[in-house]
Amino acid sequence: MTESCSFVTKSPEETLLLGKLLGSLLPKGSFLILKGDLGCGKTVLTKGIALSLGVPEDEVSSPSFNIVHDYGSLVHMDFYRLSSPEELYDLGFEDILSDERVKVAEWGDLAGGIVESPIVVECKEVEGGREFIIYDPTGKICQQLNKLWREHVKDS
Repeated sequence: MTESCSFVTKSPEETLLLGKLLGSLLPKGSFLILKGDLGCGKTVLTKGIALSLGVPEDEVSSPSFNIVHDYGSLVHMDFYRLSSPEELYDLGFEDILSDERVKVAEWGDLAGGIVESPIVVECKEVEGGREFIIYDPTGKICQQLNKLWREHVKDS
């Protein structure tokens, strides 16, 4: 049963922190689908995840034009310009899915029917910041992330 948890970040620094905390909890091979409007913080969240996996923040950029960026321990994808799941396979998606690296797909809805038990993160603008709603198929990540967030962000 999928559980969900929600976090409001009030700055890019808090979004980066949320990504770092989330990334520290991800099991090997995790697949995250990031949803949300342009500019809502998907790439900043991914930079935080990357930091937790040992990838320098300044190496991570939006993969909109290349579609797939390989950072060693993290594969960062952006499916915004793709129109069908078949196009994923042209990118070597089967090979990407089969390895132990963490995978993050911005605009990743196309992968939803292909990937088993993805973690889905929706972001949206709210008054005072950004809200990130995480749909966790195991419930374990939300439970641990809530605890870590409370420890790191005192006024939440």
